[in-house]
Amino acid sequence: MMRRKISILPVLVVLIACSCATTKYPKYVQINAQGEDSCLFKQITTEGHLLPGPDVIKSKDKIRWYTGSLFDVSSDGENISYIAQTGTSDESIYVKSLTADTNSVRRTFNVMAANPRFSPDGISICFSGTLIGQENSDICIIDTDEGNAVKHLTDRQGGHDSAPVFSTDGEEIIFTRGLPVQKIDGSKITVTWHYSIWSTSLTEPGTKQFIEGSAPDYLFDNKILYTKTNQATFQGEIWVYDLISGTDSLILCDAGRGFSTPRVSPDGQRVICTGQTKGKKGEESNLDIYLFNIDGTNLQQITFHPGTDASPCWSPDGNTIYFISQRGNINGDYNIWSVNLNMTSNTLSK
Repeated sequence: MMRRKISILPVLVVLIACSCATTKYPKYVQINAQGEDSCLFKQITTEGHLLPGPDVIKSKDKIRWYTGSLFDVSSDGENISYIAQTGTSDESIYVKSLTADTNSVRRTFNVMAANPRFSPDGISICFSGTLIGQENSDICIIDTDEGNAVKHLTDRQGGHDSAPVFSTDGEEIIFTRGLPVQKIDGSKITVTWHYSIWSTSLTEPGTKQFIEGSAPDYLFDNKILYTKTNQATFQGEIWVYDLISGTDSLILCDAGRGFSTPRVSPDGQRVICTGQTKGKKGEESNLDIYLFNIDGTNLQQITFHPGTDASPCWSPDGNTIYFISQRGNINGDYNIWSVNLNMTSNTLSK
């Protein structure tokens, strides 16, 4: 499910702020959970930054969460870009070296940022940006090294543009557009959000609409992976869409649980995603990282932590995945972690 992040974030922040003062999460302190004994996890970000999570909402045995990617790793593996808050600052883009012991550098100011993605050459970062005092969000772009000077590629008068990703040639950006739809029944007005995949060119003005869905990731040969909600089961599914022919095909679904936020491996053969793990008797369901082949076969569960693990991302060599997680601290705060796939032995076959 794709949700409008900006409108609900203040509510969630209030709830978290009220609960963290009195509620601790002792299970989250552990770094390795049962089923992860052979894994060597590494924390990438520090607890000095407040990182937003995927806005998880639980009700009974169902989970809803924000599906957009929350950070990205550059194609050369040198840098990571992520969203964080420090003090009273807005949610901003930070860039951190993965190869040098240096501090993260803030790259955006005076705009609420979300969903950063590097260009293929690592020179630019596209993201979803909301100007202070406004509600609509646009697709924006900045220089990775310079930052600050934000260029708006779309200009929404209403609704939200989010979850952008560069095409493989770096000349186009595919993104999610959310538009409000009002339904009037007598004196009752209900607003629902409809999400679809769009594109914008870096060389020509205008946008183009493709298909209903959210959280795209560019594949190859003008194809994308994306998340779509099944209207019968209300579960998230992973689909492939051909931008040229307009054909789509389902590759991963489960009537009893949802999946989202697919990211294709550098060799194009595997996909990692966020997925729901059903809780055992007396335990809540939660989100974990899953891996499967590009054709939807051989589904494997990678993480088993009781906290949220979400928004996975590949290293350039395809051996390591990065993800956002609540593990390793008692308050359930989010940080970015990594794990080597060669050291994960527990799998859940489809």
